Amino acid sequence: MNRLPPILAAGMFGLLAALPAAAADIAAVVGWSQRVELGTLVSGVVSEVPVRPGQSVHKDDLLISLDKRGFDSQVSRRIAEQRHALALLEEAKREDERAAELYDRTLLSDYERNQALIGLQSARAAAERARANLLAARLDLEHSQIRAPFDGVVLVVNAAPGQSVVTELQSQPLVTLADNRTYQARAQVDAAQAGLLQAGAPLTATVRGQSFEARVSYVGYEPVAQSGQEPRYELVADIIASEQQTVRVGEPVMLHLD
Repeated sequence: MNRLPPILAAGMFGLLAALPAAAADIAAVVGWSQRVELGTLVSGVVSEVPVRPGQSVHKDDLLISLDKRGFDSQVSRRIAEQRHALALLEEAKREDERAAELYDRTLLSDYERNQALIGLQSARAAAERARANLLAARLDLEHSQIRAPFDGVVLVVNAAPGQSVVTELQSQPLVTLADNRTYQARAQVDAAQAGLLQAGAPLTATVRGQSFEARVSYVGYEPVAQSGQEPRYELVADIIASEQQTVRVGEPVMLHLD
């Protein structure tokens, strides 16, 4: 009987042994890739809630807005204070230049020269404080609105027009948003399958008979569980859904290792 050379036989045995692991279907569960609870960083009264649960939104879409009149007023006040501080700074610069000229001509004492320098430094400090106060007021105005940090779907809305929001101790979650275009599937694989997978590798995912594009996000290096004597490693895969495809968190999904 003809026998294969030992090297060729060993190579074919290794290939056949790898095929079941490479072609295995792995059961996983769908989860969110991004899910955030959003709240304002400032206190105020809710004036606008243009979204509802289940609504799809795009990045930077308005989700919640507080009454902006108080914040606008504060910005206007800080602008006026900065203009006044800048005018005083210009006057202090002119006074310092005049004092320096007189001092060089020995028409001014050391004390008077130092007083001009101190006045200039004080004016600069006041102008910097005014600039910082204006920046803080503008940030408060910006933080009085909640905008979507990414494309997604609104899950929960905990706000209504007229509602008071107090954030002195802790930011209050007002809206919950999740990414409904990229999901995550988590599963466990054996050492052979883990060795075949690398981050970014393509996969095929099947949910309720629908096929989805998927890719490996992470393969664990430490065992998370053992089946008998065989260690199991965490597999996290990203599932990409189109606008026509629907996936829900908690659904079972089969990952096929191409």
